[in-house]
Amino acid sequence: MAFGTNTTITDAAKAGLVEALLGSALDEPKYLAVGTGATGAARTAATTDLALSNEIARVGTNSGAATTVNVADDTYTVAQTYTATGSVNIDEAGLFTDPVGGGMLLSATFPAVGLLSGDTIQITADITFS
Repeated sequence: MAFGTNTTITDAAKAGLVEALLGSALDEPKYLAVGTGATGAARTAATTDLALSNEIARVGTNSGAATTVNVADDTYTVAQTYTATGSVNIDEAGLFTDPVGGGMLLSATFPAVGLLSGDTIQITADITFS
């Protein structure tokens, strides 16, 4: 499969939401990770993703919020800011429930964004229920 631009809700997220509806606790997905490996791995975000190709950082300082796209509070939105510690070309991102490891709810691949040391980029994840 060639590299492609895509954003998808993972199978793990779908299963987790069903479990939450059945009464199980679901940790808040507020940790956004960025990575550099999608282009080199010729990877496009897929529902079966469990991790990024080459995660370089994960940020989870902000909690999410309910926002409105079509009807009141139909969207979960979380935004985090990543500060580059060196020159890097970010081409993938993921939304996780944990500060380290599993719990990937959203996977995204996109054309590389070049950052220099000290540059910041805000990554925003919106999950809209429609």
